[in-house]
Amino acid sequence: MKLKLPDLSIAEQWKTIYERERKNLVPNAITGSELIEYAKKRLGAEPYENETFQNAVCKDVLNNAFFRKKLNGQDPQPVVLRLTDGTFLGIDRISGWFLAENDAVRCELTVVKGLDEADLDSVPRTVDYLRCKKLRDLQIHERRKRKPRKK
Repeated sequence: MKLKLPDLSIAEQWKTIYERERKNLVPNAITGSELIEYAKKRLGAEPYENETFQNAVCKDVLNNAFFRKKLNGQDPQPVVLRLTDGTFLGIDRISGWFLAENDAVRCELTVVKGLDEADLDSVPRTVDYLRCKKLRDLQIHERRKRKPRKK
């Protein structure tokens, strides 16, 4: 999947956010295998054997120079998972690349996956992580507000 390049004003906003926040971030990435385990345990994802989807994961990793570099000469090891609501996830064990059909799930996995040094050097990757983290923090705050307090 190719990302559409932002228009100049959005790119400038991203750069401003990146320059302001980058100094507060440290590498915190987990592996693709750890992300798969998180999806299984926390999201209830089940393996979904589908060669077409597995090939799509491989192609996306190999066609993306940023993630292809993270393979370090290895072949992708795609895993396709399905959530109980029917949402599909594609995760590469080696590069950590992933795809989620649902934006809320994608944001959750983005935050859980974290950022490595290469991600931290990428304005779009870092700003997307920050956006997802903010959304996730707001969702957690809203859930806590709705829960009745025990007396």
